[in-house]
Amino acid sequence: MPTYQAPRGMRDLLPAEAAAFDALQAVIQARALRYGYPRLGTPIVEDAQVFLRAVGETSDVATKEMLEVSLHGAGGLVLRPEGTAAVTRAYLEHGLHRSPQPQRFFYFEPMFRGQRPQLLRYRQFWQWGLECYGAAEPGADLEQIEFTAALLAEVGLTEYTLKVNTVGETAAQPKIRQALKEYFERYRAELDDDCKARLDSNVLRIFDCKNPNDRKIAQGAPKLRDLVSDADKTHFAAVVDGLDRLGVAYEVDERLARGFDYYTRTVFECHLTNPAFTKAGEIAVAGGGRYDGLVRTMGGPDTAGVGIAGGVDVLYYALKEQGVAVAEEPRADVYVLSAQSDDGADRLQLAGPLREAGFSVAIDYSTRSLERQLESAVKHGAKVAVIRGTPEARGGNVIVRDLAKKVQRVTRLAAVVVEVGRHVPKRPKPRLESGPNPDEHEPGAAGEGPYLGDGEKE
Repeated sequence: MPTYQAPRGMRDLLPAEAAAFDALQAVIQARALRYGYPRLGTPIVEDAQVFLRAVGETSDVATKEMLEVSLHGAGGLVLRPEGTAAVTRAYLEHGLHRSPQPQRFFYFEPMFRGQRPQLLRYRQFWQWGLECYGAAEPGADLEQIEFTAALLAEVGLTEYTLKVNTVGETAAQPKIRQALKEYFERYRAELDDDCKARLDSNVLRIFDCKNPNDRKIAQGAPKLRDLVSDADKTHFAAVVDGLDRLGVAYEVDERLARGFDYYTRTVFECHLTNPAFTKAGEIAVAGGGRYDGLVRTMGGPDTAGVGIAGGVDVLYYALKEQGVAVAEEPRADVYVLSAQSDDGADRLQLAGPLREAGFSVAIDYSTRSLERQLESAVKHGAKVAVIRGTPEARGGNVIVRDLAKKVQRVTRLAAVVVEVGRHVPKRPKPRLESGPNPDEHEPGAAGEGPYLGDGEKE
């Protein structure tokens, strides 16, 4: 047993899993940018009131799950448990509500909750999310649902069901709560302690309960769509009609409500359907909805909003269960070896041009025999060894050895990049944006001339 271990409910991302998370972030972030959602990052530590005000002081997150942080004995800080409230705080703090609306943001961040560790539920977990402020139209709801369906199709997740519902606008919710309270009050004695508390604080949260008996009772509750306003019904009809037109498969779940106070009108979740996960109850790989009153609740103007968040951990393990390969094994394709000892700078100099060309290259700096170095390269999964310091590999020559085919060639240093490229692929190198060349015009479509700038004449 090691002396120190990760805290309960938290875990390390070892290289293979970290590579998979990086690959998922690249795919999700690229799609977000294609939809016009730039990335916004918020601090891991926030003022507790950000979440107490947003999600509701009686929610599970607020009452049980926020991890408090102390700074020099001063409290009031927590580790961020969810993304929407934090992004809304940033939206208001930096005056983005005064910018042209709508404002759209994407995030990919670790979150923290003191929840009971269980299947696919961790105390530190990763989420991606979209937030859109200033768009009250049902098209904004529809876009985020379509984004999620298209994303899950892109990464290869098929074993899930999309569920949608409406919980009504803020003005309709007192009537909804009263009707539900009258129904659940008849079963108060049968509800568990959590749902008894929810009955008194926010009865809608009973629909989010995981207790099988409470869920059975909830099946007979009045349907939310029968209680909402005519405007809510029109809004929701536009969303589901849009899903039909786009060919996005969904189910209307009359009792889908989600667990935070800020939700209004459309709510939606993607539930895993693989039996490996359903035995633990319903597990959502993504979920969200409209929150038209949240900005006002947090001290800003009356602003419409809609957002969705997805669990990266859940998505990764769901894909793994389906047999979907998420990322390559993170290992070097090329190993630089030498039969000479104490020539570290020469080995590094040999690796440099290969790395600059885009190959993944590791160096064996040991003084072991060349045979042992070759064995180590194979064990590390290398495909090619570049060898210096042997009688053949002198005078401007090196040996390039294919470790799988067990063939090798003496190659001039000037040609080593080309020779290695015959055996392994280059990896794309990310680059900083250098900006367009001001002397060049963007070409038009085939058969057209270049685009003209303002004031330019043909």
